[in-house]
Amino acid sequence: MSFWDPILALFGLPRPKKRRIFAVDEDIYNYLEQLAVNEQRPADELANDLLAEALEGRRVTEESLAFWGVLSRREREVAALICLGDTSPQVAARLGISPETVKSHAGNILSKGQLRSRGELRALFAGWDFSAWK
Repeated sequence: MSFWDPILALFGLPRPKKRRIFAVDEDIYNYLEQLAVNEQRPADELANDLLAEALEGRRVTEESLAFWGVLSRREREVAALICLGDTSPQVAARLGISPETVKSHAGNILSKGQLRSRGELRALFAGWDFSAWK
């Protein structure tokens, strides 16, 4: 317990968040400093925001990868073509299956991912390169 803990408790104040210090290489530091000047923000605040954004992006990537692993081979094919913007008839023609089968696979995909629409599916896999499926 620090000297300040009883005083903070007396006034009902939370303990301040502990500051963490990370080493970054010179190039990253210089770029961060320049960004902070350009955005007229403190460099430590900008660094915190950038790190939070990167970690959120990593979390989303890990979630989408885990979801991809749950899909069957055929569901992956259908999902990839949907993400490329193909309609059910286009997916059906490309895969040699009926449009109804495509709709069934699409429904299963959305259900497994707890998604409401093909747009949400596309958003989940935004940034993924499905060009090999064309």
